[in-house]
Amino acid sequence: MSDYQREWQKVKQHRNQFWLMAAGYVPVCFTVAWVSMKLFQTSTPAIAFAIFWMGLIFLTGIRVNTFLCPRCGKWFSTIWWYNLSFFARRCVHCGLPKYQS
Repeated sequence: MSDYQREWQKVKQHRNQFWLMAAGYVPVCFTVAWVSMKLFQTSTPAIAFAIFWMGLIFLTGIRVNTFLCPRCGKWFSTIWWYNLSFFARRCVHCGLPKYQS
């Protein structure tokens, strides 16, 4: 497996992790709130958990957005004034197509 392929695997893993965390936010927080109400008769632990989960989603999103291009070593989708985020199809600096090996 080439270095590029390993890097693209990391990007896919981080992207999938972000989407799973974002999609799971409501069901997981709802379940934690329900358990919290049944066990403790308060929603305070659920609110703390929801804030923690939002922080994890935020950090995971940052990790995806600040991915370094395997070829040039700069941010793949971001220039200080321009950000394509998940939608970048090629490096905004060197033009390396996404997922090219």
